[in-house]
Amino acid sequence: MYAELYQYLIHYKKLPVPGIGTFLLDKKPASVDFPNRLLYPPVYEVGLQSIVQPPSRNFFSWLGTVLQVPERTAVIRFNDFVYELRQQVSAGNSIHWVGVGNISKGFAGEVKFIPDSIVSEQPVKAEKVIREKAEHMVRVGEDERTSVEMEAMLSKTVEKRSYWWVTAAVIALLAIMFIGWYFSEYGVSVMSTANTKKIIPAEAGTTTRSLP
Repeated sequence: MYAELYQYLIHYKKLPVPGIGTFLLDKKPASVDFPNRLLYPPVYEVGLQSIVQPPSRNFFSWLGTVLQVPERTAVIRFNDFVYELRQQVSAGNSIHWVGVGNISKGFAGEVKFIPDSIVSEQPVKAEKVIREKAEHMVRVGEDERTSVEMEAMLSKTVEKRSYWWVTAAVIALLAIMFIGWYFSEYGVSVMSTANTKKIIPAEAGTTTRSLP
């Protein structure tokens, strides 16, 4: 029955054994070793709690299904298992439960439990993968566009904004140079900006005509 109860502990993370204690399966999350760039997998460790609550009816229903016996028979077989386990511990025997740990009697008569060494998977390399030009979807307002499309649109916007001010700056510079040259030639006065060409009135034409 050790194998079946171990299966229950792995699945439900909790196994009450009257007279011994409640076995708890504790999961330690995965950890990252940044200096060495290693990712360690989650680690499971079994602990024993002295407080015991009677197994629920669902436990015996599950056990009967696994053992392929009626629920009443599962209750009897589990009680026999617990009685035998307690007798061996009380007699000073050390019981090794594969995958769980060693169960023995302490100096004060208490139940002593030493969990099995955890054999976890080997750590894996934790290196950040940088994919250049990787295409992915980007939400823009109500529409979705790919990152390539957005990059092309933004590059066009940057190009348009990069050249219009160059033309304006050149025109402004030429205007300033012309104004400077003009005032250096004609001086700064009202006359320098007026029209200096003389106006010559046109001669009046003949307004009469002789009749024959």
